[in-house]
Amino acid sequence: MRKVLLTTTALVALGGVSAASALDIGGFQRFTYTSWDDTATNEGAGLNDTTTANQTRLNFSHQLTSDSGLTADMYYRVQDLAESYEGLQVSGDFGAIAVGNWWTAGGWLYNSQSYNGTLAWGTGQTFTGVNTSAAATLADGGDMGFNYTSPNIGGFTFMATMTDDGSTTAADIMEIGAQYATTVGDTGVTLQLINANADDSTGTAGDKQDNTEIGASFRNGPFAIHLTREEAETKSAAGAVTTEIKTNEVSAFYQAADNVQLGVISISSNDDLSTQNTDLDLMVYGVNYTIMPGLRLQAAFTDFDYQGATDNKGSSTTVRLRMDF
Repeated sequence: MRKVLLTTTALVALGGVSAASALDIGGFQRFTYTSWDDTATNEGAGLNDTTTANQTRLNFSHQLTSDSGLTADMYYRVQDLAESYEGLQVSGDFGAIAVGNWWTAGGWLYNSQSYNGTLAWGTGQTFTGVNTSAAATLADGGDMGFNYTSPNIGGFTFMATMTDDGSTTAADIMEIGAQYATTVGDTGVTLQLINANADDSTGTAGDKQDNTEIGASFRNGPFAIHLTREEAETKSAAGAVTTEIKTNEVSAFYQAADNVQLGVISISSNDDLSTQNTDLDLMVYGVNYTIMPGLRLQAAFTDFDYQGATDNKGSSTTVRLRMDF
């Protein structure tokens, strides 16, 4: 993250406190190579395939602080000159109030390490009717809205997010999340709960969404374990549950050295109401290696077994080079 000093006469003309403003600019560029072998019956009988992808992200942030201690933050993120996160936030002893789509309950209090991207993995597959992470969020990076974050009180934090889907649909989103962090002996413990729901897009479309995520994390020295469960329900206009996807995610990480992290992620996801017995079992084994500050090499091997309309079993290997700035 670099600070760029912007000096303008406009700030003085507008009665600004100073004629200089520090803007933080950061981000990364990364290249990801994935090779996979997939098959409809058993591993080894399918076709090999590969893909190479590039992603460039720019983050812009700025903070102002008044003499009374009131703080104002802005954040703007651009990814590949397309996707963007934006937000303005004012914080004080009362907590923080934000507008935009950057500060959201599901996007900040989640426990899923698959959603976090802690390991670089991919499969080149589409697994219909299941989830590849146990994150409940619906609002993260989506429509603009409003968010409240409580002050941290004895390790407890609360967030509430409401988004406005605009005048073309009625699928407004409400997310509520809570997190509690404490220490038991030498072990850091974090517990979290998130509920995210979206209204029916037309009132009769039958696509109302209700997601719940519960998680626990334990950290002791170089070891970390994360346990997450998500239940994602889709409801009809009459309120009947039409899909019920349950996802369990277990991950463990070991900091083998200052620049080497080893990790494993296990994901099991299925739709209890599917007539096709939709089910996914997925294992990721990965390593993160810091070549030098700001330059990271990541690699992972993924084994997957999917059952659905078309069964698919296989494996993939991912290598990623990432430079942060």
